[in-house]
Amino acid sequence: MKDNYKYVSDVYNQLMSKVDYKFWANYLIKLSSLYIKKNSKVLELAAGNCTLAEILSNHFTDYIATDISLSMLKKNKSKSLKKICCDMTLIPFKIKFDLIICAFDSVNYLTNKKLISKLFLEVQKILSDDGIILFDAALERNSIKHQKFAMKSGQQNSVIFNRQSIYLHSSRIHKNIFEIIYPDGKKVREVHRQKIYPLEYYFDVLEKSGLYVVECFNAFTFRDCKPNDLRAQFVLKRKI
Repeated sequence: MKDNYKYVSDVYNQLMSKVDYKFWANYLIKLSSLYIKKNSKVLELAAGNCTLAEILSNHFTDYIATDISLSMLKKNKSKSLKKICCDMTLIPFKIKFDLIICAFDSVNYLTNKKLISKLFLEVQKILSDDGIILFDAALERNSIKHQKFAMKSGQQNSVIFNRQSIYLHSSRIHKNIFEIIYPDGKKVREVHRQKIYPLEYYFDVLEKSGLYVVECFNAFTFRDCKPNDLRAQFVLKRKI
């Protein structure tokens, strides 16, 4: 598996320093409590360095965090949190989960429709009959907003990073280009790409994946999402 966060993992905490993980976790807990019990079996996809997972696993004790990047998972030093390196479009589990979480617009990193379809077909197989899937997706207005802050620089443990953010309207691809400079002078470049799908696309692909949309909220609220919102928060169930 390709480790797209091999170098960004070294500066990820600083890169995400303005993210309020506790606020995000509390929103997901409140949202999930409408549908499932506290003792539910939980799987998080694209968990990154598991900062969110550590908070959520204090609430849900039966919790597995996964990510395709081994470098990111290794940044988490928790001995109690279960962590598995895997591709979320090729999920290795045979057991059923009551709650499947995919946060931080991770679905947008699946940059073609075939991969999006594979993801939803995979999670449909391992979702319990009464279970739910929570995932959020970045929308176009979010990318346009970030063009105002296209350049960002920072430092973590003497590792310097420069990030350039570019949104290509015609292809709906959002690129983040990182230059990372290590104390020994080594420079590396890492490019991350996201596909910014129209809101209505998710409804179309889910219809074909054996899932249905219970709710689609403007993220961090309980208001119905609109196409011009920044981020959509989906609640899904299996068709039975």
